[in-house]
Amino acid sequence: MFFCLLCHGINPPGRDLCPECLRQLPWNRFHCERCAEPWDDPFTGLCQHCVTEEPYFDLCYSPLRYAFPVDQLILQGKQPNRGELLLALGRLLGHCILRDRIPLPDLILPVPLHPDKQQTRGFNQAGILARLVARRLRRPLRYDVITKVRERGPQKALSRAERQQNLQRAFRINRTVLRALPQLPRHVVLVDDVMTTGSTLNQLARQLRSSGVERVDGWAVARAARQSR
Repeated sequence: MFFCLLCHGINPPGRDLCPECLRQLPWNRFHCERCAEPWDDPFTGLCQHCVTEEPYFDLCYSPLRYAFPVDQLILQGKQPNRGELLLALGRLLGHCILRDRIPLPDLILPVPLHPDKQQTRGFNQAGILARLVARRLRRPLRYDVITKVRERGPQKALSRAERQQNLQRAFRINRTVLRALPQLPRHVVLVDDVMTTGSTLNQLARQLRSSGVERVDGWAVARAARQSR
């Protein structure tokens, strides 16, 4: 016998959420076609931000909005004793990717945590999600291509150019590892739990492109609305 992670009712075997709770999740049905920013209205096209400044990434796919109860599942999943929530979210993300026929990459990369933060937490939630998705999609996964070398620190007092420079210094692409692969991947996907401003994805896409990757996408369980930040 299995129980739904949300309502705790009896659930069909092999399912993390019951059909009713699954239906009531905050699905990201209306969004920017490029960055997946949620919209309230059924409008198609690009958001003003993507039109004004074209991002370096090609596509962001996020099936859910960062809203209740998904936000709570993600936050609680970062606790060491709630690993079942991350497993459920990873399985859901993989299912949605196949359901929506999202283009599959040559290589999947998790967005890394700083080593000190990962040691304190004990795991990287993006790494767990990426492993589950890669296994479901039967795509290769690497953890050693991207390293987070510093925390960004407070950014409110910085200009946009200073924030971008600060973010650029936060990550390092291990080009030696990338070029040592049997074949340089043309299409790479970055996996994270939440996409907020999109700055991290954009900066990593920029660095990967400069390393010879042709297409960079981002997959996240949930996407935050810009006006809610």
